[in-house]
Amino acid sequence: MATHPKVLVTVDGKPVSGLFFERLISLAVTDREGVQSDAVEFTFNDAAPHFESPRRGAVVSVTIQTGTGGGFAGSYVVDQVDMTCLPYTMTVRGHSADFRSEMKTNKTRHWDGRTVRDIVQDIAGGYGLQSKVSDAVSGHQYDWIGQQDETDLAFLERLSERHGALFTIKAGVLLWLKRGAGETAGGTVMDASVIDAASLIAGSCRISEQDVDRFATVKAYWQDLGGAARREVVVAADPQATGERVLRSPFGSAAEARAAAQAAAREGQRGLVEMSCAINGRPDLMAGQPVTFAGVRPSVDGREFILETVQQSFSKGGGLRTSLSGKLRAE
Repeated sequence: MATHPKVLVTVDGKPVSGLFFERLISLAVTDREGVQSDAVEFTFNDAAPHFESPRRGAVVSVTIQTGTGGGFAGSYVVDQVDMTCLPYTMTVRGHSADFRSEMKTNKTRHWDGRTVRDIVQDIAGGYGLQSKVSDAVSGHQYDWIGQQDETDLAFLERLSERHGALFTIKAGVLLWLKRGAGETAGGTVMDASVIDAASLIAGSCRISEQDVDRFATVKAYWQDLGGAARREVVVAADPQATGERVLRSPFGSAAEARAAAQAAAREGQRGLVEMSCAINGRPDLMAGQPVTFAGVRPSVDGREFILETVQQSFSKGGGLRTSLSGKLRAE
């Protein structure tokens, strides 16, 4: 059964008029886990009299509500307008308003004797953002770490990969969470939402299990300045696999190298099982949230996945459809 939600849209803080919805053909909002920017896309009927699109740079807010109490809300900056002629349509695209353009400016600086938490909070504060940082992936203290001709986004993404963290910005808050765990910044495990067979769109559910990139161990190198030598750390990964993955970037200490190797081993295990499906509209589902299946298939039911991408697609005729993709929840 199709879900027909209530859709609210504002442009630069002002609610749109009836003409906006009269001309609207479809709406899609995409919520992504991590540093990839969330996105919105509107498609309009642009037949004469031609439709006036929101200006590039305008802030568009979208709210999707259903009678079940669940809802979605996001803000985006319009950055592209495409027009086609005969027949006339217009497509308006935007990306998350949370990722500031200043974050894409290269910088060179360093931190001495600071923890990962200190560094993340320092960068967030520079943009007037609040921060929520998980203790599980922020305790490591660096004697020295540098940001060399690198954007803040690229630096934070590099730092998050080293420590098995998920870095993103949502609703004005910089989140630094344990990747693939389905936990809040405070360490609370989120309850998994259940997807049953009745809610699935026929033919859309896919579970992929593969052996590519399976390794028995992960190796990382660190530079021992006192001994003037390059040393290695090896951690166990998949006991049923063979071979070894080697991290290319050298690290500044044994503890940092071990943390990076453990994060790579953990993420590699998650990537062995992936899921994707489309369901009747669920605007309450978000990237980073755990889900589980029920009544679908014996080997699938009960397994928990962490959503990496959630797309809400709305059209007048088809109502709301939610498309999901994710990886197995980390142990």
